[in-house]
Parts: sequence; structure tokens; C-alpha cells
Amino acid sequence: MSKNNEVVSVVISTRKIDDAFVEHVEKMFSHPNTEINIYENDDMSSLTEIYNIGLNDSKNDIVVFTHDDVILETPNMTPKIVKLFDKHPEYGIIGIAGTDYLKSGCWWEVRENMFGVVSHIHEGKRHVNHYSKGVFNDVLKDVVAVDGLFFMVHKKRIKKTFNEEFKGFHFYDLSFCMENHLEGVKIGLTTKFGITHNSVGEVNKEW
Repeated sequence: MSKNNEVVSVVISTRKIDDAFVEHVEKMFSHPNTEINIYENDDMSSLTEIYNIGLNDSKNDIVVFTHDDVILETPNMTPKIVKLFDKHPEYGIIGIAGTDYLKSGCWWEVRENMFGVVSHIHEGKRHVNHYSKGVFNDVLKDVVAVDGLFFMVHKKRIKKTFNEEFKGFHFYDLSFCMENHLEGVKIGLTTKFGITHNSVGEVNKEW
């Protein structure tokens, strides 16, 4: 295992840096050499721009992109992520929710093609969305796109960076996945990591 594969880098874009959240991320990834690259971005730059900066700044081959409003439920994440990429050297992108058939900008549009597990907190209540019955831990499910809530990238295995023609905070994940998928990069889905989203996704006018 190369030195740059022993740990991971975590990239986060946030309106205002929350020290408690940074401590939570550090605790759940647990490895002392995990690199946390957090960028304060109050609508100054698009997410595609910030994530490309994160890719470039990250010292490690494996980069995790996560929203800033999540609760990480799985401890000791760094070695588990490294192991997943080591076990599946053909995969360049791995997510926790996604689809194996993308019909439009709504990856969730075709219910039978949705996969993964994500928890949400809405109006003080927590519920778990089981998008599929299958459990994919160390065995990855092949998909064509993953949700941007939380996903992992191996820099040496992708062909495309984030497409900065997509402005704002939408479609950064779908464009990134599809452009890499069309270049032959394998995209996988795992249910190994528990993630709770402190909100529910909304399709607004900007979307």
C-alpha cells in the first residue's frame, strides 16, 4: 500500500466553519493523519469550483466529499475507506446512495433503480430511507451516478474533474459522475457507512 493510500483527505464546503463539526469529522475518521480541507464559501464560488480546489489541495489519493450538515454514524472511517478502495482497484468513485439508470437530473426518478441507505432528520424526527433492499458493504453495487451528500474519489482513477460550467450548488455530483462514467470510470455504491442528513433534499427554483 502506498503512503498516499494509507490515509484520506476530506473536502467540505460550508458557509461558515463550525469547529464542533470539524471535531466531529476528525473524531469519526479517527486516523490522526486524516487531512481535513474545509472551505468557507458563502455563495462566493460554485460547488464545482470549491471541489476542484479541494481535489488539487488534497495530499492523499483518496478524497471524501461531504456536506456540512451530516452526522457521521460509522466510527474509524479512514481505514475502512482505504480498505474499500484497496479491495476494489477498478473503482474510481464510491457513494452511499445513487442509481444504475439515470433518466434525467433527478437520480431518484426511477424508484426501482435507486440504491443505498441514508437517514434524514426532518422537523426533529429521524427516519431512514432504504432506497433498496440489497446490502452492499464490501461488495459494491455498480451504478452510474451517486448523490453528492457523501461520496469518495480516488484521484488516480478518475478521468474528469468537476465541470465548472455547472454553477451554484446543484448537478455537481451528476455531471462529475456521468462524465467519468462515459470515460469508463467505474462507480460503485456501498452501504458500509451510516450517514444522517440534518435536512431533506429540496428541489428549488435554482435547481
